[in-house]
Amino acid sequence: PEAVHCTTTSGTPSIMERSYSLDSTQNLLFDVSTMLHEFSLETQCKDVSKMTHEKFLSAKYEKEVLSVWLVESLKQLKLCYDSLKVSTGKIDELKEEVISLQKMELQKQRKQFDEAQIETVGRLQKTLISELKSYSDAVASNISTQAPKVSAKDIASVVKDVVKTEDRSRSIILYGVKEDDSEEVEKTVSDVFSKVGEKPHIGFCGRLGKKSADRPR
Repeated sequence: PEAVHCTTTSGTPSIMERSYSLDSTQNLLFDVSTMLHEFSLETQCKDVSKMTHEKFLSAKYEKEVLSVWLVESLKQLKLCYDSLKVSTGKIDELKEEVISLQKMELQKQRKQFDEAQIETVGRLQKTLISELKSYSDAVASNISTQAPKVSAKDIASVVKDVVKTEDRSRSIILYGVKEDDSEEVEKTVSDVFSKVGEKPHIGFCGRLGKKSADRPR
């Protein structure tokens, strides 16, 4: 955890030992908002962004009052800088973590895919042997009458039926990929794989489900 130096709106300095969080950012926004509000009341300027040099000088504030405002403003500015610096580092850490998790998931899916391919080949071989044996037995049992012919078309049909049931094992589903109205889905998916050092051949890809404004499909 980093030491975050804070100054309350009352002007009393304090130090809070805490790691960056959404609550700390919200507290900082509240302190800055309060300071700006008090400044608006003192200067009778509803919108501080519209304060001009001439308006400020015309009020003829005492040097002590101006010095207090300046010191408090600098402290808040430094606090904002520290908070932004820490939050930027956290964002980079989270980005690296997401990429690492995606890479691990892709490796896991690749391993599962390879294992499924090996299993598929084994089942395919067994099925082909079984089907061809059935044809062979049929030929042998009917050799005295009219023996059926095993054509290349028959073998192709058997192979097609077996392979068809295994096609789904080649599918990969990605979650959390940002969606854009003008995107090219295939390019978006390719970019995701490129970030983790992968360049698979993509036969077809598309978004699943109904489009939602809350989260990507």
